Amino acid sequence: MTFKNFLILTGIVGVAFIIGLTVHGAFLASRTDDGSMITVTGSTKMRITSDMGKWVASFSRSATPVTLKQEIEAIGRDMDKVRAFAVSLGLDAASVTVLPISTDPVYEPIAGGYGTTQNVIGYVVRQEVRIENKDIEKVERLGKETKKLIDQGVVPQFQRTEYFYTQLDALRPRLFADATSDARMRAAAIASGTEVEVGELRSARTGIIQILAPNSTDISDYGSYDTTTKEKDISATVTVTFELED
Repeated sequence: MTFKNFLILTGIVGVAFIIGLTVHGAFLASRTDDGSMITVTGSTKMRITSDMGKWVASFSRSATPVTLKQEIEAIGRDMDKVRAFAVSLGLDAASVTVLPISTDPVYEPIAGGYGTTQNVIGYVVRQEVRIENKDIEKVERLGKETKKLIDQGVVPQFQRTEYFYTQLDALRPRLFADATSDARMRAAAIASGTEVEVGELRSARTGIIQILAPNSTDISDYGSYDTTTKEKDISATVTVTFELED
């Protein structure tokens, strides 16, 4: 295949990339003007299982200016019940983090229902709890057995369970190595049938790692980190430049 035909082939692949990128993965190839190098973007994806669970819940109490101190003390007792609840499920008390109390003022409404005055008639006392542990099943039980807290008069304003993967730093080299290997195979596929071969790697630039819910396409230019699912798809890209040898 002549060099002119090679450039035509590369152009065709580029068009196919634009179409294919909307479906899955990343693939880019270009050749320098003198034909001595080719740049390809390789990608890799693998399924991982989260190894850290987090339960987040918020609790609130209503207070008047007179009862504010009393309700702050009461929500402190609520937090003691939350700690005891976590321990009863087999979680270590050290896993429980209680955030500082916040007090949001409630203003007197204007007659007729249009806005409020500057007169404070009460407060909403709030406190958030975060419980993190590597025993995900126990963390999940926090959300499933919240009725035990409600029976004690401790009612979450909201709650959610989040899932994290803590071994990303150890996994990152493997991801980029696999993406680089994929880039070489793509470069070889482009050069296949021509008079050139893919040679040494000249440069590489790593892309953003995406951690998404399984089969999700909700990628971001700044990277994504889904916390809603225990199973996750993690992907990485590398843009690599190879020498071309006649």
